[in-house]
Amino acid sequence: MIKSFQPRALRRSVHVAMLLALCLAMLLYTVCRLLFYFFNKGFFAETSFADLLYLMWGGLKFDLAAVLYTNLLFIALMILPFRFRHHPVYQKVVKWVFLVFNGIGLALNCVDFIYYRFTLRRTTGSVVKEFANEDWGGFASSFLVDFWYIAVIWVALVALMVWLYNRIKLEKAPTYNPWFYYPWHTVMLVLTIGLSIAAMRGGFRHSTRPITLSNAGEYVKRPQEMYIVLNTPFSIIRTINKTSYQKLAYFPDQQVTQLYSPVHQPTDSAKFQKKNVVVIVLESFGKEAVGGYNQHLENGTYTGFTPFLDSLMGQSKVYWNSFANGRKSIDALPSVLTSIPSIQEPFVLTQYVSNNLPSLPRTLRQKGYYTSFFHGAPNGSMGFDAFMNLIGVQDYYGMTEYGKPEDFDGMWGIWDEEFLQFMAGKLNTFQEPFMSAVFTTSSHHPYKVPDRYQGKFKKGPFEIFECIGYSDMALRKFFRKASQAPWFKNTLFVITADHSATHTFYPEYQTAWGNFAVPILFYAPGDPSFRGVEQDRVVQQLDIMPTVLGYLGYDQPYFSFGKNMLNPAEGNFAISYQGAYQWTEGDYFLQFDGINTLGLFNYREDKFLKENLKDKEPLIRVAMENKLKAFIQQYNNRMLENKLTAK
Repeated sequence: MIKSFQPRALRRSVHVAMLLALCLAMLLYTVCRLLFYFFNKGFFAETSFADLLYLMWGGLKFDLAAVLYTNLLFIALMILPFRFRHHPVYQKVVKWVFLVFNGIGLALNCVDFIYYRFTLRRTTGSVVKEFANEDWGGFASSFLVDFWYIAVIWVALVALMVWLYNRIKLEKAPTYNPWFYYPWHTVMLVLTIGLSIAAMRGGFRHSTRPITLSNAGEYVKRPQEMYIVLNTPFSIIRTINKTSYQKLAYFPDQQVTQLYSPVHQPTDSAKFQKKNVVVIVLESFGKEAVGGYNQHLENGTYTGFTPFLDSLMGQSKVYWNSFANGRKSIDALPSVLTSIPSIQEPFVLTQYVSNNLPSLPRTLRQKGYYTSFFHGAPNGSMGFDAFMNLIGVQDYYGMTEYGKPEDFDGMWGIWDEEFLQFMAGKLNTFQEPFMSAVFTTSSHHPYKVPDRYQGKFKKGPFEIFECIGYSDMALRKFFRKASQAPWFKNTLFVITADHSATHTFYPEYQTAWGNFAVPILFYAPGDPSFRGVEQDRVVQQLDIMPTVLGYLGYDQPYFSFGKNMLNPAEGNFAISYQGAYQWTEGDYFLQFDGINTLGLFNYREDKFLKENLKDKEPLIRVAMENKLKAFIQQYNNRMLENKLTAK
């Protein structure tokens, strides 16, 4: 049996013991990276074995930084230039410090084996604020029940860490020369501090900025591969209380405005009509689940899981290439209701949420609208109530206002069927014109349906599809009740999803563009002229606010990062962020790291993004680069300067 890795002559060196312990932590982080890759292999289908090896090599740089960050106390205890470091009691304390802090680091890495599927990002420092109002105990217990094998893997990794650490021996020398011991160990203290700082910064040069998440792009061919290079402790540590917005000057002010401007002017003929507006945001309704969008699948036999939404598409205005701007629930509401995307981090968790924000509720309230928001979760969940207050919503209706706890699903909120019926009833009491929005909850992990509906809905390759079928039924019943109300035909409904589904089955929805594909429908039951499909148009969540205002004939200038789909002159683009900026325009899809284009694809013809056209289509690449740069410059600079108004 192996009792120690060290030759006896090295067992008296504190610094050798410390170095071996840190190498042990590095080894375990590498094991976690491999496990992360294998658990999420479907998201990295284009990553070859050779690519993976290079990504693993690049990851060592970030592992070293993370190991040093998380072991600062351990290192400090080991490099103190005093003889008591060899005492058994002191070494036992040092051992527990090492095991506890590294056990936490391993746990964070293990959680992302699964959580990455939900966000397509490594967990960052925003996660604490994101779920600050949630039931952490409930989340943890649900996670452990559903993904018990992750806990088993973590226990196995910790057990391996303990076993290997116990093989590291530190013996006290029987004699020592104080004239040599203290100066030497003081020099080693200074040297260790200097090397640790350099490693955490990513280099020795004065010009080297501390490495952050974006530095992982150095090792990747595809933006999403950054998350193989990174590790979760590093991602959290480097993003706590930080934002990446910087003042940009890609173009002079006049030129950037010509390329892209978020200030919208009304048409000369604009005449405002006070129609009601109802925005419906469906939890995790990825485009893959909607049969109406996917008649090409399974040789034309695919029917999807949303028969009601399919039927509604035939009576709605549909822009075929439709996308979310983020991957989290908290990304959606700023995109939909304020036309502000989340770039790198959820917008609501940045300091810029305190800016003077544009918003659809506030804009319509100035026109005499009553505004409200519905969310069947416990009040305070996801911070939605606070954000609604921030953007001018007058009344919030959550679980408290619903008042029937027996309809709670046990995890997220009131079942969609009951809550949407409650909303329909409330809308009947509102004075027109009104603007209301709802965020559903039932089609969310752990993917349950009410007991009375067991076996009633079509099942698919993943559990979520049955829940989507249930929520689609709940939506049908909502419209059945609403259609009997006098306000129904004087209303514009907008239906979308917060983000695409966590689990996707068809390969085209596992791509960088497919990860953001969601339905967006504009349904005006009293206006048969506002119907039909436009196959070549690109629509995103950011476009909901300006399109609603355009449809209503809003007659004042306003601010929006999106475009009015009723005015084709405003462009044909969508933006998202997944390790790099992603810009969809017409038939093309561009990936850009802020400096260089990483990829250009004709995603309409090349659905799986196999052929990179960045060198073959330089004119298209440069034109798209310029528009994206203009968008980023407008976004960053206006956030920094708090210039989010039309003035």
